Amino acid sequence: MKPKIACVLIMFLSSVGTAVLAGAPERVLWDKRPIKVHIQQGQERIIHFPDEVRYWLPDSIKQKVSVLAANGVLYIRALEPFISTRVRIQSLSDQQIYLLDVTANDIGSVSETLIVMTQKSVSNLSKDVEDKTTVENWRVRLTRYAARQLYAPERLAGSDKAIKRIPLTVTSPLPLIRGGVLEAIPIASWQATGLTVTAVKLRNTSAKRYHIGFKPSDSSSVLSLNQLIRGDWLTATVQHNFVGPSDHEDDTTTLYLVSDRPFVESLNGLTPSRVGTGEITDG
Repeated sequence: MKPKIACVLIMFLSSVGTAVLAGAPERVLWDKRPIKVHIQQGQERIIHFPDEVRYWLPDSIKQKVSVLAANGVLYIRALEPFISTRVRIQSLSDQQIYLLDVTANDIGSVSETLIVMTQKSVSNLSKDVEDKTTVENWRVRLTRYAARQLYAPERLAGSDKAIKRIPLTVTSPLPLIRGGVLEAIPIASWQATGLTVTAVKLRNTSAKRYHIGFKPSDSSSVLSLNQLIRGDWLTATVQHNFVGPSDHEDDTTTLYLVSDRPFVESLNGLTPSRVGTGEITDG
């Protein structure tokens, strides 16, 4: 079973900008004023609503449009031109009424897709983004905290009241890394907000120097941890991107594994009691 992990060699923060692309969906906030909808003759516009909806067409355009409502989406095709006509849409969940002023002619539409939003749907979207960002931030925060505790001078290690060190029930070598080149020994674990970060010492047991990465590589001198790590992890981060030959001062580095379960549970049964029993293979 391949591990499900998001891997990074260096933790970093970046600002991400957004750009308006040609053909991008048009978004409109419902504020109780009719929404203007333009449709090119012979074309279909796809209008998304926050919930399942039903619609009513005025008699004047019933023969001029083809309309289908399904799964909160209104598919409306203009069969022939018509002037601005008001169409009533109703949400099936809360009976919210939306008004569309629909026009059809031979002028091209701005975009194929129109998304109708409400204050509630915008708030829910913001909360989803915030929750996702919070989880991602905690992965970074836990990893950085663990690294400081192990590598920073005592005066710089600092403390975080939200993060607590927890005991490790497994402290002996594990076949965590396929291939047998890297010996893995759990050394410390911390927990916060339902997430656990565990520091694992990786020691090169071979006489060869290796570069440690996460992208697939055909090079015999590269160890791609994304393919080699066993278990179920949210993120994996290494302290150094290489290990020297065995018995050299640089033959060891630290791997930080973040999981949404305790370390032993995330190992998926990969415990010392199974080592040497034939149950663990390099397949």
